[in-house]
Amino acid sequence: MKQIFTLVLLFFLVAAAPASAASWSGLVKTDSGTWSVVRESSNLTFNYEQSVHGQIAPVHYRNRTLSPVYSNYEDIEKNDVHVKERTAAMEGSFRSEGALKLFSSIDDTVNLSINKPAGSDIYDIEFYEHWPVKLSYSKSMNYSGKEINNREFVGNSKDYAGANFLYNQEFSKERSMKMSLDRMNATILATDETINLGEVKATRDTQYRLQTHSTGIASFKWRQVDADDSILNEGDERYVGVYDIAKNIRMKSRFDLSRNDDSWLPCCSGGWSNMRLADKKGFGTSAKGVFDCSCYNVP
Repeated sequence: MKQIFTLVLLFFLVAAAPASAASWSGLVKTDSGTWSVVRESSNLTFNYEQSVHGQIAPVHYRNRTLSPVYSNYEDIEKNDVHVKERTAAMEGSFRSEGALKLFSSIDDTVNLSINKPAGSDIYDIEFYEHWPVKLSYSKSMNYSGKEINNREFVGNSKDYAGANFLYNQEFSKERSMKMSLDRMNATILATDETINLGEVKATRDTQYRLQTHSTGIASFKWRQVDADDSILNEGDERYVGVYDIAKNIRMKSRFDLSRNDDSWLPCCSGGWSNMRLADKKGFGTSAKGVFDCSCYNVP
């Protein structure tokens, strides 16, 4: 049988002031398919606060009248933790306040283990990464005027929640979120011919709270997935008209890394004391500790 099973693990470390960044990628390839993963993060602390209060109004400049507009763009991404928001508003009264805190760490190393039991053709490959990310973000917004559109998306690994508000003349929202991504474990079972299983076990927690007043079109989506990307929970809602809507979503997945001891294999065996002295000499004095457990020290 032609064996073309290959495994590649790449790790890069890039220094950047004042934070350091790192990335790694893993690739498992057989004769009929591949499985891969790419991760990147950094040692980072970021705090952000903003307060905006004003009137979106026409501006007269050099004998011209400039049309009033408010535009806001936010895009935050760190090791599969995402926050995106877009806001565009026409003439009217606008107020917004927000506070964001972000922390990420790459202090721990990335580990890899490969196991192939004797007599089996299956490779058991596991990646272990502990690069934690924590993000909290609270924001309030109030608008009254001609029209405002607001879109937001929060994602943690492959879990997400999102909201869209379009064509609103009276609009307000209070939103808070807390997300943490503690660690990622990946398990791949493969032979030389094919990949039998590929799971990404990300220990994560997402809390998303939203309270809004909408006078246009409002839509909400959310999804939570399992280690094999199968959908556990999801929702899709749409509202047209004047609504007061409150949302409180909590998605949490935990995968503990544990190894079971081989309790079926004893650390020592009896019978040494009943053996004849001539037989004991044949084993040598070093064999005594195997039978009376004196060679075994509990760590």
